[in-house]
Amino acid sequence: MEAFSFREWDTEAFLELQKVKTQIVFIHRNHYVTLEDAILANVNSEETARASRFFHSKDREVYLLGKYVLRKILAAQTGLALQKIIFSKTHTHKPFFEGQEFNLSHSSDHIYLAFSPFEVGIDAEKNNLDFDLQPVVDACFSEEESAMLSTEEEYRPHFYTIWTRKEALLKATGEGLCDDMKQVSAIPSQVRRNGQLYFLATRRHQDYIVSYATPHADPEVIGWEFV
Repeated sequence: MEAFSFREWDTEAFLELQKVKTQIVFIHRNHYVTLEDAILANVNSEETARASRFFHSKDREVYLLGKYVLRKILAAQTGLALQKIIFSKTHTHKPFFEGQEFNLSHSSDHIYLAFSPFEVGIDAEKNNLDFDLQPVVDACFSEEESAMLSTEEEYRPHFYTIWTRKEALLKATGEGLCDDMKQVSAIPSQVRRNGQLYFLATRRHQDYIVSYATPHADPEVIGWEFV
């Protein structure tokens, strides 16, 4: 599996590419401390209230940091002040901001944001060695997908690859998790869903598996690390 390569953040270069490339932005939770004042000044009361419901402080920090970085990038794209970036939600609760295509995923300490000229979905999962995966396989994986988990050594990487591709595709289409996840095709690199052809790809980043889906046929994806 190809590994992600992330460039140091450059706002001007990112904006130059936004209309022609799919771009993935990564940020680690350890940036929360240095950005905390700016984060708390720019997230809204609804987001602050939701963050307060997380039991662990690291989950609160990841949630708020993701919202702040997303708002910061959208402000750069649109020329609006951060406080003017107000998210709406689809009927499936997918956040959107008019005229911009983006999606966000976080797992443990890592946050990944995807931006594209077309609708886009991204999902990331840490390769968790303690989590019992079999109930998810039984409920959500097709026979073909389950067969890919036959070797013990590759069981978890293959599981997280398939699962993140399913989630990324459903986030790109705006459906969210559906009742029959077995019918969500995740193995091919090109999947037709709801009459639209989507391109699926998966990359490794440290001990995380990251998948994204978009109708954007350009195979080159630019990675940035937000600092």
